Amino acid sequence: MSPVIEVLEREVGRSGELVLRRSGADLEVILNGAFLISTANDASSRALVSAALPYLVGDALEVLIGGLGLGYALDEALADERVAHVSVAEYEPTIVRWFRALGEGRAERAAAGERAGRASIALADVADVLAAHPEGFDLVSLDTDNGPEWLVREANAGLYTEAGVRLARRALRPGGAVVFWSPDRYAARDESPARAPSRVVRASPFAVVQGRRHEYTMYVGLRDDALRGVD
Repeated sequence: MSPVIEVLEREVGRSGELVLRRSGADLEVILNGAFLISTANDASSRALVSAALPYLVGDALEVLIGGLGLGYALDEALADERVAHVSVAEYEPTIVRWFRALGEGRAERAAAGERAGRASIALADVADVLAAHPEGFDLVSLDTDNGPEWLVREANAGLYTEAGVRLARRALRPGGAVVFWSPDRYAARDESPARAPSRVVRASPFAVVQGRRHEYTMYVGLRDDALRGVD
């Protein structure tokens, strides 16, 4: 049986029509009629951070997250004591407003992180933030769209090109990592991202939605000195 869908809010954003709706027990965000994110997919959002953390060495880590979504990647980063600060670049003001209004644990933890100076959420295109901060981050996590071959916002296409990967790589400190969210594994992507970072590894988190298993792929690009102690 399909879940009951209830539209909670509808608003015209910078990229088009945004809809916040409840689908059964889960919240979903829809952009221009295309699915963007759901609370049912929290595992893959968290993996944007958790997939890279084992490869990072040291403390006082600086993290950049491209795309706030429903706040799971931000929550995962703040939970790691080695992370000194998390910067979130979110293009849509409505997404930020919805997240702050959630009143759930991760929104409260984000607010506490902001008060403590460990987190900041900026209305910005993540490509602009990357370009403005060469070697500024230990971890760059990019959840700006539904992956390289299912774009909701065409302007995001550049982030998945070789030039986009180089842009992300230049924003990494030595020993850093960049993570690209993807709904699937693309054979053509297994090698092309490796031209900019020093090595690419994959993680495959999954979620069970309405009794069906959905597996995702995190492409983790690593610089040379991010490989110490990793097989």
